[in-house]
Amino acid sequence: MPVHHTKGSGFSYSQIPERDLLRTVSAIEGEGGAISEKQSRERGRMLQVRDQVAELAALNGLKVSESIRNSLLPTPNTMDDLPARDESKIDRSKGGFSNVRETVVRSNFDRFEPAVKRWEQVTGMEAPAPTKPDGKDGAHRLSSQFTEWMMGLRPGWVTGHGLSRKDELKACGNGVVPQQAELALRLLLEVDDV
Repeated sequence: MPVHHTKGSGFSYSQIPERDLLRTVSAIEGEGGAISEKQSRERGRMLQVRDQVAELAALNGLKVSESIRNSLLPTPNTMDDLPARDESKIDRSKGGFSNVRETVVRSNFDRFEPAVKRWEQVTGMEAPAPTKPDGKDGAHRLSSQFTEWMMGLRPGWVTGHGLSRKDELKACGNGVVPQQAELALRLLLEVDDV
């Protein structure tokens, strides 16, 4: 699988604080629901990618579960100082958005932006949206296309073959990042037999 190497101005792992890296995809990403990073730490649960991207979705104004929404501080927005409106009269888009601000921020990766940009450079593939509105009542959940991208796989390697979301996430979580496997094999082949 081709990999685009970064040059002098590219991101290096050491430039990105650990808290700003997305967790490694695990096979249990499709089991149960996501919670916020804060809730995960409070419960002593292993932080997962689904928790991080659910929180990103909330920060970007997308619909998430009530428990995630309640665990985060509200994000100030340009509409806060306007008088209340009759919500039933707002012509909302398919995604339920009522203004341009909410639509524009959907691609914001917040503190994970440097890590996402670095992986885009390494793989030569643009990051897909990290969530999809396929949860209960249209709440956003971790996208299997995003986990496929995180694993360094081309679009359609795992997704789009009729598997359930849960099975796609499990396949990505149980998989091996091809770039890491290639490096391991190269290092092994350089070792002289004794």
